[in-house]
Amino acid sequence: MNLTKCSNGHFYDSDTYATCPHCNSSASGENSTVAYSSSPNIAATVDLDTYNSDPAVNGMDSAVTGGSVLPSDDSRTISIYQNSKVETPQMSPIVGWLVCTQGKFYGQDFRLKSGRNFIGRGTDMDVCLAGENTVSRDRHATIIHEPRKNIFLAQPGESRELFYVNGNVVLSPIQLKKNDVLQVGDVQLMLIPCCDEAFTWKTED
Repeated sequence: MNLTKCSNGHFYDSDTYATCPHCNSSASGENSTVAYSSSPNIAATVDLDTYNSDPAVNGMDSAVTGGSVLPSDDSRTISIYQNSKVETPQMSPIVGWLVCTQGKFYGQDFRLKSGRNFIGRGTDMDVCLAGENTVSRDRHATIIHEPRKNIFLAQPGESRELFYVNGNVVLSPIQLKKNDVLQVGDVQLMLIPCCDEAFTWKTED
């Protein structure tokens, strides 16, 4: 790949294009052609119209990556239920729910998975309380399902803000039981376990 910058400031692969494809497309009055990187580790950013109208871009096939295959996510960390009959690489079994009993998300439920479940208003949080400004964006609180003992724990997140369980501030990890209520900002969340003394997901030996 020979990355070249044209006089208009566009970058393109001169091994593939004799002249800048962006300038040529603009001059002809057509939509600009997207020059995709041939590197297997870099996926090109495209505009929404191109994404929606171009099947090759939408599917991110070899036409987009210059004949290269994008790296898969097969090396991701998976839960203790990896060898379980209920576990696939795309799915981890639900161990319980947090149900909102007061606040903006009244009546809604949030699924919990084994391991750590982070609560915050950021879209990358496991329990996403989007748009609730009384909740920290990242890791206001953490709910843990510990699969070996099959118990739930609550512990402080990485935020300065406090949260409460049954009206008591949580400053260190505490064990939770069914129907315990978390107060995170102005939102109350009740724990409804799926895994408890009566049920747990079985893993193969």
